[in-house]
Amino acid sequence: MNNWLLVLFGFLSGIIGGMGMGGGTLLVPLLSFLDMSQKTVQAINLISFLPMCIVALCFHSKNHLVQKQHVGWIIVPAVLSAIAGALLTQHTENKVLKICFGVFLVAVGIWQLVLSIKAMVQSKNKGSCPTKQ
Repeated sequence: MNNWLLVLFGFLSGIIGGMGMGGGTLLVPLLSFLDMSQKTVQAINLISFLPMCIVALCFHSKNHLVQKQHVGWIIVPAVLSAIAGALLTQHTENKVLKICFGVFLVAVGIWQLVLSIKAMVQSKNKGSCPTKQ
């Protein structure tokens, strides 16, 4: 295995993860190019996520970007569903996991594209409206 590719992939996913956009969204497809099983890729992603998120969380907390009153509402169901997801993964074929992740990425990409286009249209419309004095 090419260690320099692992370093490059770690660097790229660290940047994305540090920005809070989910480094695993990039790391999983990149690791898939190295001919690893999907379950191995997901496990590597999960273990590499821990130090990435700790560092990013420290910076985001320092900049007062973490709204602690909302965190509990996300953590509890996330932990419970993570347990269910881990158990489900044990009984799911690698091929099915790859397809599910691909569908997820396409859906998120389309959603982000729609939101971006909508924001650009709204911004353009605000700029062309005459202002009242």
